[in-house]
Amino acid sequence: MLEDDSAAVVSGSRWLIPEPELVPYRAEERVAASSLLVLAPHPDDEVFGCGGLLSLAARQGVAAAVVVLTDGAVAGDAVAREAECRQAAEVIGYAGEPAALQFWRLPDRGLVPDELLVTRLRELLRTRCPQWLLAPSPFEVHPDHRAASRGAIEAVAGSGVQLGFYEVGQPLMANRLFDITPVLATKQRAMACFPSQLAMQRYDEQLLALNRYRAFTLGPAVSHAEAYWFPHGAGNGVDAVLAEAGRLLSHRLGWPEA
Repeated sequence: MLEDDSAAVVSGSRWLIPEPELVPYRAEERVAASSLLVLAPHPDDEVFGCGGLLSLAARQGVAAAVVVLTDGAVAGDAVAREAECRQAAEVIGYAGEPAALQFWRLPDRGLVPDELLVTRLRELLRTRCPQWLLAPSPFEVHPDHRAASRGAIEAVAGSGVQLGFYEVGQPLMANRLFDITPVLATKQRAMACFPSQLAMQRYDEQLLALNRYRAFTLGPAVSHAEAYWFPHGAGNGVDAVLAEAGRLLSHRLGWPEA
């Protein structure tokens, strides 16, 4: 009787969820936004995490901007890292106007998603009016990344801006993949603009490996992809994002929702 029950559970519909419902089986080639804004906790996260998408945006004429939140001084010389960031922006080609690359120079490893940061982010959204705001995902492990994620969630609440999460140090549960194969060389050149960081760790090789892995479901025509999570309920605040993450996890495990 137990064997029969187990067989019934295993063959039940919740264990036969089609793979494309768990991870995208197609990659987007175009950035379906008129404008986007990337929050980078440190000078390089925008390239390692979003360099492909930023390159696609530049190629397609999509207005893009980057705000680097901390000075990155814990992991190197702040002035040098800022210069590296500017050079990478030139390579990608998104910084056509001065305000497209901003440095807030908050303390590295001291980023806090408090009211001061959230208020400043809200003012940024009000003045720039991006269609998308891209931030590190809540699954990241670095404290500044997680703080930037929380601050972004708080800032977009009620704004109408679509929030998307990107990955750097930790994979996320992706619901959108972008084919960065056509701009892969651009992303590689941009990553090479950070010698101070690559001397400590080969982030470029590690992130390219992640981008290569993200092409697993996309067929032979796509060599590299960037993964993003665009939560549907992000505009309703932190609780809504957490609830959606829980539903995604339950769906992936094949468990019924509580």
